[in-house]
Amino acid sequence: MAVNMQESRTARFGTVCALYFAQGVPWFFVATVLVTFLVDNNSMTDDQKLTLISAGMLPWIIGKLVLGPVIDRYRFQHMGRRRPWVLIAQLGMVLTMAAFLLVDDPADDLQTLALFFLIHNIFAALQDVSSDALAVDTLSDEELPIANGLMFVAKGFGAMFAVLGLSRVLDDSGFHAALQVQIAVLGVVMLIPLFVRERPGDRLFPWSDESGGTAAAPESDTMTFGEIITGFKTAVSNNTAKMALLLCTIMWIGGGMGTGMGVIDFQWEFLFVDELGWESQDYLDAKGLPVFLMTMLGFLVGGLLGSKFGSKKTLTYAVAVGTVMTVVWSMMRSQWTDSGLMLQIWLVWTMVWAIVGANLLAFLMSVTTKEFAGTQFSIYMTLINVGAFTGNALSPQILDLVGGSFPNLFLFGAAFQALVFFLLTRIDDAPVLPSTATGASESE
Repeated sequence: MAVNMQESRTARFGTVCALYFAQGVPWFFVATVLVTFLVDNNSMTDDQKLTLISAGMLPWIIGKLVLGPVIDRYRFQHMGRRRPWVLIAQLGMVLTMAAFLLVDDPADDLQTLALFFLIHNIFAALQDVSSDALAVDTLSDEELPIANGLMFVAKGFGAMFAVLGLSRVLDDSGFHAALQVQIAVLGVVMLIPLFVRERPGDRLFPWSDESGGTAAAPESDTMTFGEIITGFKTAVSNNTAKMALLLCTIMWIGGGMGTGMGVIDFQWEFLFVDELGWESQDYLDAKGLPVFLMTMLGFLVGGLLGSKFGSKKTLTYAVAVGTVMTVVWSMMRSQWTDSGLMLQIWLVWTMVWAIVGANLLAFLMSVTTKEFAGTQFSIYMTLINVGAFTGNALSPQILDLVGGSFPNLFLFGAAFQALVFFLLTRIDDAPVLPSTATGASESE
């Protein structure tokens, strides 16, 4: 029998984890590796970094509002509800990464680099929307916390591959060689959703015969945009879902979520490389191995804690601990020149916020209605990205306001983190939402 996600836990987890790995590689190559090399060579200011990262984030902010309803409305049922969109997105990521080859020297052509980064992230955002909807559709509620942990571990491996591996390819063989490696990796990842069906009865390709088993739902079962909007309004009519919208908006402003965005995280390269004088490769090695390993450990621990104690409770306690740690880190400013101590604090702080990240997504998925997963979850993620964009935009301004003091910048980040904790204490535990969607099977 052909492998499908509905009947195989391995296929469910393996597919969504592979897709998250693919998201991590290009983003961290551009936003971390390339930015660090440009900062180290005095070829990029924080304002130029803001322009580049903002270009990459625009599709995640604006595009996802459109993409979510689109994938809910237009379905190629014979190949699965979400899988065709995953394939379209992954192919687009490969082709747009190939377009970066037209840039001869990124230091001399930052505007073109930003344009290509924007176009690439249109498809990356589509892949994220469709893979998140795929996860909500096929994973059971009991699987969500640990699955989210594993998905972000996979994304962490993608980031590690970019930061540890591609940084050396970039240094040794140049910008184009690093791009060629990424194109090959993204192409290999595309083979997984290409050959793993979503449900029994799905076609492998549009021209394939039916594989047997349960027939796919007819095209007439798809909803109109009006039905999707009405359904979404119903889905967020309860207080918990409404508060989740506000939570998403403020969640990432302060930083701490591990992707280099927000008031604090936006300044990592400038703090460690410019201010503290770390070698760029030393910084990338620290971020690429121990920091990402702690991120992945945090997501795994967060998934286990969320499964045992509940995502919302774990999320609340982790945000409280993370906020206190941010304040303590700022108060230790006289010891920031000790690189060993700075790395240790960074590692523990990273793990705590990774626990937050794992349980935030599990909590949001638990309040997402399966029939409108593309629309509802994409709005949640869009609002998170709005918060991250706000944090990015505020970061250079706050740093100027505090006279270039990075420790004082941390205190501003902690204030936003404390606001998140306050909001979490006002949210009731998420109820289990009814859904008519077919649940995932527990069998292998």
